[in-house]
Amino acid sequence: MSHPGPSAVETTLSVAERAELVRRTELPHRHSAEKARIILACADGMSNAAVARVVGVQARTVGKWRRAFAAERMAGLGDAGWIGRPKADLVLDDAERRQLTQWARQAKTAQFLALRAKIVPLVRYVYVDLGRPGT
Repeated sequence: MSHPGPSAVETTLSVAERAELVRRTELPHRHSAEKARIILACADGMSNAAVARVVGVQARTVGKWRRAFAAERMAGLGDAGWIGRPKADLVLDDAERRQLTQWARQAKTAQFLALRAKIVPLVRYVYVDLGRPGT
């Protein structure tokens, strides 16, 4: 005996919403296009499982975006912000910037000289074995 899951939220679209979702299906950003295809299929009366098969996602994903759209309409399809602490800004004064630039140049010069002197020729062969072009 199968247990029916919770009933899906009914999805109806205005003409403007449908036009915007159709436009989003053609966007290069995969997630935006995917969400738009999910909502369009839901508005056509498909179940979450059927939409998941057609779009190629999990049924839970379909339910998530169906509920978000029902609660907030088009705004519910927006991407959430990043989770976690924001990255700290790197603030350097002129002396620190000069020192970092000098260290970077020294590292590049040392690498160039080592390669020129054939001190590390093995690295090129390892890259070739891995299918990567030598550095």
